[in-house]
Amino acid sequence: MLYELNNCRDGAPATYNTTVDISENDGILTFKFFAEHTEFYCPHHNYNDIHSEGDACEVLIGSDPERRFYYEIEISPENKLMCALMENKGDDENGVPILEINFVEECFVESNVTRNENSYEATVRFPKDKILSGDGEIYFNAYRLETDGGEMDKHLFALNPTMKPKFHRPSHFLWLKAFLD
Repeated sequence: MLYELNNCRDGAPATYNTTVDISENDGILTFKFFAEHTEFYCPHHNYNDIHSEGDACEVLIGSDPERRFYYEIEISPENKLMCALMENKGDDENGVPILEINFVEECFVESNVTRNENSYEATVRFPKDKILSGDGEIYFNAYRLETDGGEMDKHLFALNPTMKPKFHRPSHFLWLKAFLD
């Protein structure tokens, strides 16, 4: 099913058209993003670089009942991936999430990016059983960062907006089964 992302900070419609199509087929989860208006800013060019320092789409997904451990999958307009098991240790005194990043060395995510003049489609697919971070039901949220050519955190879009300037808000994760056909 196709869903629109909204402004992460206030829930308003996204500044630029951004959608995600979510599906499952034979145990393979697929997230296909459409990102309109982009300058394709990508400061990093390798697997397990932090691509969210530029333009990127990402999925946070897991099954830990406490929502403390989950996977972060980022894809850049250059089709470069980051895949990490995150540990969310709560917020610091300024309300910023404290995260421990454990990069996944053997990537289990397949990806594809198709770029047009000012938009791109980014697809990530992976076996559902590879993202289990606990024995609970699978939860997730989908996001996009658009820098307008290099200004960090310029635009943050989310399927379920966190109402904060950050994505790592487990209370805003959604149950995956509600989004599958």
